[in-house]
Amino acid sequence: MTARRTATPDAVDDAPAQDAVAAQPWHLAASDAERVVAEFEHALICLCEAFGRYNMQGLAGVSDEASFSGQDNMVLHIIQTLDRPKSLSDISRFMNRDDLANIQYSVRKLLKAGLIEKASDRSARGTTYRTTEDGREVVAAFVARRRDLVLAPAEEMEQLREQLRGATKVMSHFIGLYDQAARVLTTRS
Repeated sequence: MTARRTATPDAVDDAPAQDAVAAQPWHLAASDAERVVAEFEHALICLCEAFGRYNMQGLAGVSDEASFSGQDNMVLHIIQTLDRPKSLSDISRFMNRDDLANIQYSVRKLLKAGLIEKASDRSARGTTYRTTEDGREVVAAFVARRRDLVLAPAEEMEQLREQLRGATKVMSHFIGLYDQAARVLTTRS
């Protein structure tokens, strides 16, 4: 029986090296079940970083501002979602974030660049923001590039939709597990 081949942060693409790595203990994984979760977490880290770079480069590529971050792009798209004004708490809830200062920083950058504007100060939710005409044009340009660079090649992959649905369910379960673990760590530390 062959040893199960697994990918770790140190693994390379040749089979003997993978077998050797799989046999070595990994501080995050004392069992096969723990190794599967650790490998998922490593893939998630890499996915988050790649997604962040993509968002940053995507927004910089369709706007005149090179200093935008991936977070700025996400905030812009959240504000554009459903073409309804969003408050800071709406944005933070959508992103599952609790660091309002960082979200406020993105909002200030987007306001200064003229991509969003204040929608009202009289709402029960406080100040809300909406995209400007320039902001909607930037969003449309980003969406067009996304179709060409991400969605069109992905459509060519067989069974991708079903795999994405499954991956989304798994990630949703882990969001709940990590959120619960963070609450426990906060209250029991």
